[in-house]
Amino acid sequence: MGKTPGRHWIALPIANIQRILLAAACCLLAGAVATAAEQPLEMFPASDAVRVFEDGYECPDTTGREIRLFGLRNETLSAQCVVRANQDLSKLTVSVDPLKLEGSAAEIPAEHVQWNFVTSILIEENTRKLRPADLTRPAPARFPDCLAEERQCDVAKGSLKAVYLTVRIPAGAEPGEYRARVTASSAAAEASLPIALTVHPLTLPDQRHVMVTEWFSTSQFKRHHGLEDGDTKRFDALLRCYAENMAEHRQNVFRVSLGLIKSTQTAGGELRLDFSDFDRWAQIFWDTGRMDLLETGFVAHFGEGGWSSREVLLSGATVTDESTGERKRLSGEEFLPRFLPALVEHLREKQWLDKTIFHIADEPSNHNVMAWREASDFVHRCAPELRRVDAIETTHCLNRLEVWVPKLDHLATWQEAYEQAQRQGNELWFYTVGIFQGGSLMNKTADVPLIESRLMHWLNYRYGLKGYLHWGFNAWTEDPWNSPGKHRGDGWHVYPKRDGLLNSLRWEQMRNGLQDYECLWLLEDKIAQMRAKLSPRVAELIDPRRRGVEIASQVVRTYSDYSRDPEVLYAARRQAIDETLGLDASPAIILQTNPFEHSTVAGDCAIDVHGWAEPGARLKINRQETPVAPDGLFLADVRPSAEGTITVEVENDKGSKTFERKFRLQNLEGDQ
Repeated sequence: MGKTPGRHWIALPIANIQRILLAAACCLLAGAVATAAEQPLEMFPASDAVRVFEDGYECPDTTGREIRLFGLRNETLSAQCVVRANQDLSKLTVSVDPLKLEGSAAEIPAEHVQWNFVTSILIEENTRKLRPADLTRPAPARFPDCLAEERQCDVAKGSLKAVYLTVRIPAGAEPGEYRARVTASSAAAEASLPIALTVHPLTLPDQRHVMVTEWFSTSQFKRHHGLEDGDTKRFDALLRCYAENMAEHRQNVFRVSLGLIKSTQTAGGELRLDFSDFDRWAQIFWDTGRMDLLETGFVAHFGEGGWSSREVLLSGATVTDESTGERKRLSGEEFLPRFLPALVEHLREKQWLDKTIFHIADEPSNHNVMAWREASDFVHRCAPELRRVDAIETTHCLNRLEVWVPKLDHLATWQEAYEQAQRQGNELWFYTVGIFQGGSLMNKTADVPLIESRLMHWLNYRYGLKGYLHWGFNAWTEDPWNSPGKHRGDGWHVYPKRDGLLNSLRWEQMRNGLQDYECLWLLEDKIAQMRAKLSPRVAELIDPRRRGVEIASQVVRTYSDYSRDPEVLYAARRQAIDETLGLDASPAIILQTNPFEHSTVAGDCAIDVHGWAEPGARLKINRQETPVAPDGLFLADVRPSAEGTITVEVENDKGSKTFERKFRLQNLEGDQ
């Protein structure tokens, strides 16, 4: 080897060189870590479907460097990022740029992106009846839930502060990938993250295809909103705020009390009804343009002892004698036969009758269902036009109810009985009530995984449940943040401020779940539109809901078997969108199997594969040529592969597609 003047070369063993390089790399890495740790604040993305605790409990992955989200035109999306304070931060605030479409001048304006700091509520004791695995963390602790309106906050060194983003995609937005940055800044430093939003060329329908009601109360307007007695103008403004908030979150059923209807009686005994307050309340909700049903009723009640009583009594009313001013009490048997027909006629005049559902008594159970049935029969004889609905804890309603709303634990336990009622033409919803619900089922207390508020509406689609009822929109304690009481947040989905409402993480996720439902419905609707153009013999083999149910079952397999992993949900949602769009591309095909995809089957069984393919297409199923009839019909019996899959290939002169359907195979011992 030649020598370089002024330099001395020393030969080292290769092992020593490797050690020196490793040591140098470690030094560089340590320096980089030290540099990062010295930054006053850091930012990282987190799933919108998880709670981020300020004390860092089970902190989500911090390695992400971009916020990614996807959705449809006319949809409201949520995202989340987190600020880590490496030193005390004062006056932390956030800003978001307009989302700009790559390669275009199109943008989603900054005002369509809202951000909120996430604040927490104190839960002293976890929800009972739940296994530790069903809870987010042990109590006592502060659980993130409220989206605060403050534009600045201080964050202590070592703490995390979650920032929740809400993105409204305009109905006319161009599809494609939009980009922006979200920046967190304090008095000492700032950091930012890129946002990548994919807008798909589908539009979320304004029409709702699942019914949702959250019961609200105006009794707390004075305490929590500072409403003065007699201030009707401000009362109506608050009620309008409630209605708009509900509509924005895709609630489409609203409740108005019959107690708002004033009753008087003439000297001749004629009953006169003043509907003005009832109508005023109802009109405020109708004016949102996004309500589908008016919910009223409750004309019977339990006897002494309340819900545990075996009696269900018809509710009477106090009427005012117009000639004397005296108030007189009429029994339910006297009042209702006169009141209910007049109510029906009024609803008909207002064109609300077909949009009204009517309660008998709340939560009948087996010990009083026979008395409840008598009350329901009485109401039906007086007003057969009214469609009856009740939250129920029994299966023995028979033909006394048009809309059945069982509690989720009863629905899961008595599934066959409720599905039989569904097959007989009754509409089936469900309801939840956190602390009174048994089993490891989805729940809404603030100490269970946040994603469960979203999964409930995958459950709606999975089982064809047409609605959801919840008892608490605003049943606040005196201090819902620091003393939320026995219901642990389940009594409300929003938080109070003087002139309005603050949203919760659970309320945002509930909206996301309802939008997920619509993504599955769009796939169903697309298949239904295609089915309508097929020959009768092909159309009768196609179930438009089937594919959506198969996709939903990846997330919610049964009432008690569901994934809490946000990535599983996002993947299924993306699949529903992609398959809807794919139906427009040639060669078009509607593929169905019996049993459903993801079912457990014997390894040597035959799967019924059938459907419709674009006429002229060539079809292979598990590499075997399968004939396609001139009207597009194909039928085949196919055994799954050793991996439990069936592969379908279709092609024509315009292109080709490959589909895979997966099944769970039993082994010889019967294990899955």
